[in-house]
Amino acid sequence: MLLRFINPEGRLIEHELGAEVVTTIGRSPDATVVVQGEKVSRYHCGVRSWDRDFILKDYGSTNGTYVNESRVLVAVIKPGDVIRVGSVRIQVDMKSNKGAKTILRELSQEMDEGGKGYRTILREIVKSTAPSPDRKPAPGKPVEKPGVTDVSEPRAKGPNSPAK
Repeated sequence: MLLRFINPEGRLIEHELGAEVVTTIGRSPDATVVVQGEKVSRYHCGVRSWDRDFILKDYGSTNGTYVNESRVLVAVIKPGDVIRVGSVRIQVDMKSNKGAKTILRELSQEMDEGGKGYRTILREIVKSTAPSPDRKPAPGKPVEKPGVTDVSEPRAKGPNSPAK
C-alpha cells in the first residue's frame, strides 16, 4: 500500500508501506514520512504491517490522529482511507504501477535536485527501450529499427576529429 499527500511546496509525496518494520509519521526530520504542519507532533503516529493488515497507531499526539474523520488511537487502514494528522490529509492507496505522469514527475524532481542531467536521462531511456540483441523478429515481420537520436556532445571539428 501507498501513503500519498501533497507537501507545503505543492509536491506529491508517496511512501510505500511494508518496507520497514514501522513507518513513523510526524514533523521530525527523523520520521519515516515527514509531514509539516502546526498541529503535527514530532512523532505523531505510526503504521506497521501485522498479519496481512496495516495497523495505524497514534503516539499520544496532542491533536489526535484521524481515519476518515474519526479520531482513533489504533485502526486498521485500507485503500481508500484518509489519515489526517493536523491539517494534512494522507490518502491510503493500493500500490500501482507508475504511469507516464508519475515517471515524468520523478524525472523532473531528480533533475531539480541536482541529480542526473537531461542527456544522461535520455541515454538511460534509449538504452532501456532499445530492443535486446537476442530478440528475434516474428517470422514474416520486417525488422524495425527504432529512430534513436544521439544525445552526446557535438564533437569539435579539427584535423584529428573523425569524419562523419
